[in-house]
Amino acid sequence: MRSTLIILFTLALASTRASDKATTPDFSRYTQISLFRHTVSEQTNATWHLQCTNILAMSEFPMGGGFAFQSYVTDSGKKHGHIDVGLSMYRERGGQLSETDLKTLRAAMRDLPPESVSPPIERLVIVSFRDGTNWVTRSYDTGNLPKSMCPIYDIMRIRTRFVRSFTVQ
Repeated sequence: MRSTLIILFTLALASTRASDKATTPDFSRYTQISLFRHTVSEQTNATWHLQCTNILAMSEFPMGGGFAFQSYVTDSGKKHGHIDVGLSMYRERGGQLSETDLKTLRAAMRDLPPESVSPPIERLVIVSFRDGTNWVTRSYDTGNLPKSMCPIYDIMRIRTRFVRSFTVQ
C-alpha cells in the first residue's frame, strides 16, 4: 500500500512538471500547401539551425501560406532574411547587430512566453530560438504579441519595412 502511494505521488509530481513546460505549436490546422510545409520544416530543423549557429529564426505569412517572410540571427549577431513567393525568393540585405542589440535580443528570447497559439495564418509568427543546446519553437499572434516580442521586432526592424514594401494596395 505504501509503495502504491509513493508511485501515485511521483506520477502526480511528474504530471505537474509536464504542465509547466512549453506547449509545442500545432501547425496541422493550417492548409498544408508546399511553401508553408517547407517553411515550417526549415524553421523547426534544429540540426540545420544549430550547425549554422543561428540563435533566432522567425517566419511570418502575412498574405497566407503561399507567401513567407523569414529572418535569422546568428550567434555572432549577423542577421539576414528573405521573402518566398511560390518559386521566387527575394533576399533582403543582411546586417550586423551591435553588442547591445544582441544582448537585448537574447534577453527578449529568454522572456518569450512558453504558450503557443494558432491564430489565422495571416497573423501567425513562428519564432524559434536556441535555448542552451535545444532549438525551441513557439507560435504567436501578430495581432496580440507578447511584450517580449516588441524588442525582437525593433532589433530586427522587420515589421515596418516588410509591411511598407510588400503590402498589396
